[in-house]
Amino acid sequence: MFVGSFSVDSGYQLMKQAVEQLGDLLPTAFLVGSDTMAVGCLRALHELGIAVPNRVSMIGVNDMTIEYTYPSLSSLKVYTEIMGETAVDALLERMDGRNIGKRIYVATELILRGSVV
Repeated sequence: MFVGSFSVDSGYQLMKQAVEQLGDLLPTAFLVGSDTMAVGCLRALHELGIAVPNRVSMIGVNDMTIEYTYPSLSSLKVYTEIMGETAVDALLERMDGRNIGKRIYVATELILRGSVV
């Protein structure tokens, strides 16, 4: 696991670090914490001559509309608007006297594009 900030530059630096540290043991796939970071990862892999998706597949998170990456980025779509609406509903229930907690799941969707074999 490589941890950084949610920026293009951080993704770029972390992927370069991963390639340097792991060498031939580089995984065949990465799940990157945000699409923004994944753009930096794609750039680093391209500069290092590592083929995406033939050698390394990549999936970002949030499904931002980034149309100009090559290959096009696969992503885990998170329904943030529904998450916000659901959080407000839960807060209003608490304010109305709900004392029993409940677990809420909001679905995600895997959007497969060119960065995955």
